[in-house]
Amino acid sequence: MRAIPSQPDRLRFLASIKAVGSSLGANLKHPRWTSYGALEIDAFAPSVQDFDLFVAAIEPLARVEFTKNLDEAPPFKSKEKVLEEAVGYFNAERYWECHETLESVWRPAAGEEKRLVQSIILVCAAFVHEQRGEREVALDIFKRALPQIEWKAEKYQGIDIPRLRKNVERSLAEGELSPFKI
Repeated sequence: MRAIPSQPDRLRFLASIKAVGSSLGANLKHPRWTSYGALEIDAFAPSVQDFDLFVAAIEPLARVEFTKNLDEAPPFKSKEKVLEEAVGYFNAERYWECHETLESVWRPAAGEEKRLVQSIILVCAAFVHEQRGEREVALDIFKRALPQIEWKAEKYQGIDIPRLRKNVERSLAEGELSPFKI
């Protein structure tokens, strides 16, 4: 198991990545750190070729686990497939992507389902703020999500709703967010 970088090491690494990006015309925003020390960052480059050059330039500094071009429309997927993908993102601490993925389920949903999906999106948003070092904002978002974490059955598309609710309640009681699986 690799060691999680210290805060000063994270800041130095982020500064290095930003310097490389800046030298290639890329703008890097919204850094988010996972509990296992991985950095997720939004990179805006003038073109796909410039982005590819940026990725090639940082690969000697760190392994690039994935990239995603947000200018490309995603292919159609069934609701079940979208939810399966969202759960995978959540469990891998890729909360921003989980949030974005769930919006395609939330938009057409209605009633209790819309409230529940919105609560999961809020939980993701809270974790994004936690990854940015904004704990108080994250806890406030958890407070907004908690009343909406309700479902008539124990599972929603494979997501254990009582466990989700229990984890949010625990985080609020302890005043800190620890990653958990859904």
